[in-house]
Amino acid sequence: MKMLNKIIGGSIAIAAVLAFSASTTQAANLLVDGSFESGTFTGNPITLATVNQGWANNFGGATPSQSSAYAENGSYSLLTYNAVGNVWNPVGTYQIVSGGVTVGQQYILSVYAMAPVALTGTYATPIDVQLQFFNASLANITTTETGWSTLGALGSWKQYSVTATAPAGAVYAAPYLMFMDNGQTAQDNVYFDNAVLTVPEPSTLALLSLGLAVPFYFIRRRNS
Repeated sequence: MKMLNKIIGGSIAIAAVLAFSASTTQAANLLVDGSFESGTFTGNPITLATVNQGWANNFGGATPSQSSAYAENGSYSLLTYNAVGNVWNPVGTYQIVSGGVTVGQQYILSVYAMAPVALTGTYATPIDVQLQFFNASLANITTTETGWSTLGALGSWKQYSVTATAPAGAVYAAPYLMFMDNGQTAQDNVYFDNAVLTVPEPSTLALLSLGLAVPFYFIRRRNS
């Protein structure tokens, strides 16, 4: 019994080390300035000449900007706002990256959004996050999105994520972060922060599963 406990304890320790390794060796973020710390935006629309230069400063409605008022990660976030009269017109930001885009590879895009005070508009699902893949000419091939979604509790950051596989012909990946409202009676503000585009690492997850499975293997052998 003591030997079995040592085996289980050792296996759990291995699993813990692997879990820590997985948390500290995650794939690099493929996005430029994912936490909006630099405050530098490229022109809209993004062209072949401005790919990999960061976030475009606008694609509809009001122009978003870097803000130090709230931050989920670091010291800054992105402020997007819908002024009175800007109805059913998404505001937000996007960027286009080429590094690390491989056909058939799975990608995960995640970002946080938050409204510090109640929105005055009537649209109950104001947030949409998209991951698009473009061909060599920057023409859209596929779009995967969260769909228009609710915000979290006031003043609380809520995470949104989408998973997509790069289709045939994909050369570029483009995350879109959007906020839309309707019938607002005052300017409505929503903040985005900590946008991350990564490739899942199945090898690390497999090692973690192996470490957790060891004690169950020895328990089964002992009882057979």
